[in-house]
Parts: sequence; structure tokens; C-alpha cells
Amino acid sequence: MKQIKKIKYDLLKDKIDNLDEDKKPICLGLLKELLFMNNTLEKLKKDIEVKGVTTIMCQGKYDIERTNPSLQSYNSLIKNYTSTSKQLFDMLPKDDSSIDNFDDDDLT
Repeated sequence: MKQIKKIKYDLLKDKIDNLDEDKKPICLGLLKELLFMNNTLEKLKKDIEVKGVTTIMCQGKYDIERTNPSLQSYNSLIKNYTSTSKQLFDMLPKDDSSIDNFDDDDLT
């Protein structure tokens, strides 16, 4: 799996600091959530790489193969991550091409 691009916190924070006062708290909240989700996605990805996409679960006298719970969490969280990043970037000024809006990222 490719590594998810790290969020350029300082660049985004500078952009947020230049916004209207009513947008700042919302954007800062979204940025904090993105940072948390980014870190969580990396941890989940490492677990999936180590354990695989399926795991064996003891079910009494027999074992069953099931989807790795980390994969299920990753799949749910990546959707939220994408949605949150879109919300944040839609609120930022559009005039600067130096902001990475993740359009070219391979998040699979």
C-alpha cells in the first residue's frame, strides 16, 4: 500500500489564520480531525499489512476466518477522511495552487 500523504499542517494553518473569524474555528476543527484520522489510518494500515486482510478467530472448538477488523475500520475511516478533507479545502481560498487537495493521491 502507498503511504497517505502527510497533511501540511503549517501551510494549512497559515491559510486558516487568514480566513474570516467565523470560518476559523470550523476549519481548525476540521484540520485537527484530519490530523487524527491521518495518524489513525497509518496505524490501521500497518496492522493490515502485518495481519493481512483476514484473521482467524477462535469460535469454541473451531476457528473461522473473518475480515480483519482493522480493514473494516480503515475502509470506514478513509471515507470520512476524504469527506472531511473536501469540506476543509472547500472552505479555503481557491487562489493558491500550493495547497494539496489530495486529488492525485492513491488512497487504496
